[in-house]
Amino acid sequence: MEGDECLRAHALSAEAYHVTASILLKQEDKGLAWLAADRSVQAAHASQSPLMIGSSSRIITHALMDGGHHYAATGAARSAAERMAADLTEPTPDDLLDLRISAALGAIAAADTGSRHSTAELLDEAAEAGRRLGQDANHMWTAFGPNNVLCHRVNVALRFGDAGTAIDYARQVDLEQLPINERKATLLLDTSRAFLMWNRHDKALHVLRAAGEIAPEEIAGRPAALRLVRDILATAPISVRREARDYAATLGVIA
Repeated sequence: MEGDECLRAHALSAEAYHVTASILLKQEDKGLAWLAADRSVQAAHASQSPLMIGSSSRIITHALMDGGHHYAATGAARSAAERMAADLTEPTPDDLLDLRISAALGAIAAADTGSRHSTAELLDEAAEAGRRLGQDANHMWTAFGPNNVLCHRVNVALRFGDAGTAIDYARQVDLEQLPINERKATLLLDTSRAFLMWNRHDKALHVLRAAGEIAPEEIAGRPAALRLVRDILATAPISVRREARDYAATLGVIA
């Protein structure tokens, strides 16, 4: 291929590798996830599209976070946002969205470094973008918007070990406004973890089962979700243990 057709092919390749890396991260296959994320970035640069480069930088940030490289992930998110801001003279709504999503990912990474100030700053920047957008939409498959930013706040509070704050934020989310079921299930998984931290095993199990009804593949197919099932079962009081055991058995967690 040549010219614009070649650039478009590189952009499609970047998207395909991005999706592949996301699935591999969920499956906790870190080695192949890194490989796919790196190839996504290479293809994005070959496409010469600032939007694709910014989009692929998100999966690198995810991979760094997953590998425990939180300072590097924060730096990568900030650098990607700064590079996009410099490259875009007339940014489109999708371009601006990618900038703010980089900020949200940077906030989550900053939370794992223990930097509450940086985390709050980045989340506020993402929240401002959500307010400007006005609604949750799936531009560039991001499911970004005001409710999505609240989901990030739930996750960050959980990372700081603040279960009560995580639950408060979760209660503010309008679940029906989140445009994809995967994001709904991710929020509910975080909420279930928060209730478990609070020793509310009944609530944790109820919310986990709700996530399974919305997106069963996000529970049955993710090792992290199955570990949550095991954690609930292992520590459940007698009043909840039978229901937890029955649910775990349906997922093949126990015989």
